[in-house]
Amino acid sequence: MRIRSLLLPALLLGLTSALAAHDLFLKLADFRVAPNSDVTVTALNGTFTSSENAIARARVADLSVVGPAGREHLDTSRLAAAANRTRIRLRTGPPGTYQVGLSIKPSQITLKGAQFNGYLEEEGLGQVLAERKQAGEGDRTATERYAKHVKAIFRAGAAGGDAWSTLLGYPVEIVPTRDPNGLAAGDTLRVRILVSGVAAPVGQEVLAGGRRKTGVAIAEQRLLVDGSGTVPVVIGASGTWYVKFIHMTRVSEAGVDYVSQWATLTFAVSGAAGKTR
Repeated sequence: MRIRSLLLPALLLGLTSALAAHDLFLKLADFRVAPNSDVTVTALNGTFTSSENAIARARVADLSVVGPAGREHLDTSRLAAAANRTRIRLRTGPPGTYQVGLSIKPSQITLKGAQFNGYLEEEGLGQVLAERKQAGEGDRTATERYAKHVKAIFRAGAAGGDAWSTLLGYPVEIVPTRDPNGLAAGDTLRVRILVSGVAAPVGQEVLAGGRRKTGVAIAEQRLLVDGSGTVPVVIGASGTWYVKFIHMTRVSEAGVDYVSQWATLTFAVSGAAGKTR
């Protein structure tokens, strides 16, 4: 019994680490940068604070930056591996809001039943989990083909422009209904949740959270898409925020059970407490 009590936490930790390694986020050291300056964006392929591995250039489907002058598709030479992280080199132009987007080509993973179920529960895919159990497939190994499509919004100098609202045309996308650079703690940000360019189905689960400047985690919110295709994210604290969701479907393909598309959006809130809008 003593051995079992020691092994169980270790096994759970390993499972949690394996699940968390799915996420991909774009982050800046400072989401307020200077106009006409060189900027580095870091891609974290793991969790919101750590990266398990770098991204090979061959896996990039799109790398774009949107600013006051419009959208620019960037060459993958702008990516450079640095240990387990990927650095993206950009250069800002005139003052205004900027958006950087990265879309990754599909890959596959096979997980045993219990591990796949834990991943579904962790990542807000309770409906898929319920369908597996109802079909008597809770213990069945699953192969998933997944792709990741991630964005970050930041500001160079003064506010301006509508780059924050520009659609990048990714299979799944998170679009704020206002410039998140102007948010303050206490505000509510509504974000549009898109699948194939249209509103995600009602009930799609969306997760939102982040980190305060002190490094303390901001409690994660679990939200459901409403009839307008949006979710309200309550900005409970200043810091760096993420919104994310996974759209997963069951498929009838040889060697593949599920196809999923992942989306994340990252931005920073630096304002003091304000009124909810």
